[in-house]
Amino acid sequence: MSAEKLMMIDFAEGWTHLGDLGVAVMPTTGLHAHGARKGWSWTTDEITEGIAATEEDIAGLGEHPIAAYVLGHVIEDGAREQAVVVGQVTRTSGDSIRWNGDLPLGCVGAPVFISARLSGDSFKLVCLGVTLPADGHHAIASFDRIRAALNSLPPDIPPALGETADRPRQVEPKRRWWQRRG
Repeated sequence: MSAEKLMMIDFAEGWTHLGDLGVAVMPTTGLHAHGARKGWSWTTDEITEGIAATEEDIAGLGEHPIAAYVLGHVIEDGAREQAVVVGQVTRTSGDSIRWNGDLPLGCVGAPVFISARLSGDSFKLVCLGVTLPADGHHAIASFDRIRAALNSLPPDIPPALGETADRPRQVEPKRRWWQRRG
């Protein structure tokens, strides 16, 4: 695809940084509108409240490592193959959560999943947060901290990309996972 079809003016300015958390967010409305104007589209899979780890799930983490899974991309010979990386997470004495070991380059910023125990032999798979860049032992921005940062944003955060006074946001009706086009 040509750069003309991909290029977005002010793309970098569209991100809202969540303090010193190491995470930035961007409304996707402008991205979808840009794609529609250029003749292409994409889909996103959001981490919903139903799968995002709760404060209780995160509080249950201790200093003993537990199994974790990163869903990211392994980059080899220019290809970005989706992969599940199996490893462990642990809470450090400084109360941060870390991925133990190295991660492939394409897994930085990727979601980290753990199993949270329910009653008896039952468990649920939850998204703990996202990996942050580091040399070994990657920090994880967990959802308790992401939620707190999002809730502290002022109501006048920057508009979505492509939204101006003369070109307001065009909002499509929200499609649930069972309604998405393939």
